[in-house]
Amino acid sequence: MKAQQYSSGETYSLYIASGGATIHCEITGREDTAALVLLHGNGENLHVFDAQVHYFSQYYMTVAVDTRAHGLSTRGTAPFNFNTFASDLLAVLDTLHINKAHIVGFSDGAITALHMALTAPERIASMVLLGANCNPKGLRWTARLQIWLVYAWLSAISLFSVKMRQRKEIWGLMVYQPNLTIEEISRITLPTLVVTGEKDMVSQRHNDEISHAIAGARRLIIRGGNHFWMFSKPDILNQCVMEFLS
Repeated sequence: MKAQQYSSGETYSLYIASGGATIHCEITGREDTAALVLLHGNGENLHVFDAQVHYFSQYYMTVAVDTRAHGLSTRGTAPFNFNTFASDLLAVLDTLHINKAHIVGFSDGAITALHMALTAPERIASMVLLGANCNPKGLRWTARLQIWLVYAWLSAISLFSVKMRQRKEIWGLMVYQPNLTIEEISRITLPTLVVTGEKDMVSQRHNDEISHAIAGARRLIIRGGNHFWMFSKPDILNQCVMEFLS
């Protein structure tokens, strides 16, 4: 794995080779502290966690990652699935010489954390799962319908646009993935906080099943929040995560 580093004040960017792709991440904070990895959701980039980086870099070495084909990370040649994303995350940890990290994952980022917990649990100190699902049926039917309609539209216009083909592949993650079972989730024994908004697009019952399957997991529902509650209430997210980590 090769990395290129560019200094930028207290934050520096890293570009890491993994599975034919270049994975971009930004590191902020002191390197002599525990690592806190931030994983964004579908179609986003690492900057959705800017408020968290600003806060947590006072106490942790924060590592915000652009998922493959998102932000400044390239698509690469490896299969486009969450096992690949977990391998990319492992490449980031290896390059930074991080033996164990706390992981905060939102939506698709939380799904990546679950896959990492199943393939390399020894590299995770704890997980905060924000709006996670372990299979498409974990989403409310109204959300699944909207996702399918957008996917059908992207499928049609992708016949005439390379950019739309790329968007279709990313959006397709929500249509066909992930494909984990509750039985597989029950193998996870890591300290875990499972969080959803009260009006989340992921069903509360599904997240209850996830939290019950993980031994000792904590469960939290944000009153009045939807799937994207963290963007409008970053201070609440910071408080929830800090209390859990403490």
